[in-house]
Amino acid sequence: MGIKRFHYARDVEEALSLLAAYEGRGALLAGGVDLARGLAPEVEGLIDVTTAGLAGISADGGGLRVGATTTLEAIRRSQEAQGYLGGFLAKVMGHVATLPLRNMATLGGAVVSAHPWADIPTALVALGAEAVWQNEELTEKASVEELYRRPFRAIFRRALLTEVRFPAWDGAFAFEKVARNAGDIALINCACGLGLDGEGKIAWARVAIGATPHRAKRLTAVEDFLTDEAPSEELWAEAAHKMKTEVEVGDDMRASAEWRRSAAAAIVRRALDRAAKGVTGDA
Repeated sequence: MGIKRFHYARDVEEALSLLAAYEGRGALLAGGVDLARGLAPEVEGLIDVTTAGLAGISADGGGLRVGATTTLEAIRRSQEAQGYLGGFLAKVMGHVATLPLRNMATLGGAVVSAHPWADIPTALVALGAEAVWQNEELTEKASVEELYRRPFRAIFRRALLTEVRFPAWDGAFAFEKVARNAGDIALINCACGLGLDGEGKIAWARVAIGATPHRAKRLTAVEDFLTDEAPSEELWAEAAHKMKTEVEVGDDMRASAEWRRSAAAAIVRRALDRAAKGVTGDA
């Protein structure tokens, strides 16, 4: 590695100043999991932001605010996350990797790295989570779903993710994942959410699929299909069948497109059923 200097940024402003000074040859460090996997050869300086005041979890009405350098394990253990949507976010964190890695990896790192096989982006897209970042000129924000439509890797060469905001939802969410073992990356994953109206019909639905092997996306056609319908096993089966025609899957060294299409239908059906039971209290 070509690392020549290591910095501890005292705050966001200092981190951004250092990042700008390196002109593309600097890298931000928090958990360091992705940097350990492979650091770009042109990087000369590491800027540690763990002391920049970006860690923390707080309730925000019915929602949640999580600082970018908060570790995944800290989220999993926090009372605030366990109280959000019946502990949905905390449970998702428990699906990610192993305890030693969760003690290192941060939420901001998961958002910025956005690996196609990752579990956290799938949950964030389904939840409509909002990313907040700062560069030397201004503070910006966008839903994680929208952020991933932008050239986000270029954005974060000059900016620092500071916070992720989770909205309040009147309903329940469920997460499903298929992997070779409990600590492995996903072969396919999904996050589904449902809310019911006063008549017991579906008022809103959120369905996101990841590790297809592409980055997570919502299946809006399936969401529209579910809306205004009464929850039932038959409806989940119909939604899973429709999902097979909507989801974009591909082959890679880990799984075939054919297998992913079938597995995705199965886990979406399971997640919808669990979400519906979570709304009605039958879970």
